[in-house]
Amino acid sequence: MSTENSANPYADFDAESAALLAAAGLQVPADLRPGVLSEARALRQTVSLLRGTRTAAAEPANIFSLIPYAAGAAT
Repeated sequence: MSTENSANPYADFDAESAALLAAAGLQVPADLRPGVLSEARALRQTVSLLRGTRTAAAEPANIFSLIPYAAGAAT
């Protein structure tokens, strides 16, 4: 582990995020950079929660009935 990573445990992620922003042609002002990187880390955590492993039973295919809508469309 480098000294830089010891001071900032997110240094690798921040560098990757900065590279992705630059590749997309986005220029983040220096005063907004800490907030942008912080939100990128928060989004990464949220995505990991949303894309976690789940069984088929934990993912209901239909949580509401479409019958009333289908019946209304037929009239």
